[in-house]
Amino acid sequence: MGTNNEISLLSRLNTGLSRNTLRLRVISVLLSLIAVVAVFSFTTQNFLTLQNLKIIAFNASLLTIVACAEAIVVITRNLDVSVGSIIGLAGFAAAKFAAANQHSGLAIVAVAVAIGLVLGLLNGLAVAYGRVPSIVATLGTLAIFRGVTFIIGRGIEVPSGNLPRWMIKGADATVLGLPVVVLLAVAVVAVLAFLLRSVPIFRRVYAVGSNPGAAVFYGLRANRVVLFAFAVCGALVGFASFLYISRVGTITVNLGRDWEMMALAAVVLGGVSTTGGSGNIVGVFFGALILSSIDNGLVLAHAPEFWRRFIQGFAIVGAITLDAGIERRIQALFRHKKG
Repeated sequence: MGTNNEISLLSRLNTGLSRNTLRLRVISVLLSLIAVVAVFSFTTQNFLTLQNLKIIAFNASLLTIVACAEAIVVITRNLDVSVGSIIGLAGFAAAKFAAANQHSGLAIVAVAVAIGLVLGLLNGLAVAYGRVPSIVATLGTLAIFRGVTFIIGRGIEVPSGNLPRWMIKGADATVLGLPVVVLLAVAVVAVLAFLLRSVPIFRRVYAVGSNPGAAVFYGLRANRVVLFAFAVCGALVGFASFLYISRVGTITVNLGRDWEMMALAAVVLGGVSTTGGSGNIVGVFFGALILSSIDNGLVLAHAPEFWRRFIQGFAIVGAITLDAGIERRIQALFRHKKG
């Protein structure tokens, strides 16, 4: 079953209607971002200052990488709610390694990415081959990974002063006035957008998410694709954890807590369909910017902490409701065309 069948399936999934829908989703997310910026620019002071915009971009960068990782899993019609715990375990382990190996250089990055990859593979094995629903499997590993972090941490914190100086300096490094972390996030978005559009194994992520049964019928090994998606997700989250530990003051076992909520919010705000098979990484980037802008604007407005949680939850529910409406409209248009 081969390549011809696979190409046939992928071509069906990329009709003009689907492409137009993706464009409309990205445009709607961009318009939402513009609206958020406009509201806070008129209601708060200093929102549009260059310094504050840099803060927003910096905060959005880490969320962008984690949300892009989450998006790859969501496109396969699955969820990974353990990403916060992966940040915690990979980041804390990498911080301990960095404190003990001051001159290890890229080995610190490798440790964080490798741990994230292994944890992602464990999630993928449970979902793809263990047939455990992704929400159940990753809720379980969320607790397991966090528990392992507590075990290896044993109540010990890693102060940022114990990390290599190049990591601390790197967190504030700039190129042409832009923070390096921001440039890395943009690079991740660009590379993933290219891979999802042009590389067959990444294209299969859309095929499996769009219709798992049809994907199997046309010769795609859906379980391998799902495992691949979780593995990529874990590796990217591991990379984000390395960037995260270089900017926080003290690394604790609570590192990354609640990031799964923020990542999922950015994904659904970015127009990735929770029913799988549809979504755009660029939209996820805008979704992360929206959340970071809202968070920053509420801080400037001296809003209580619970408002930030409320808006995140509201954004998820609202985006999923809108997405469901779009999916119903697409199905109706397909039925009309067939008729």
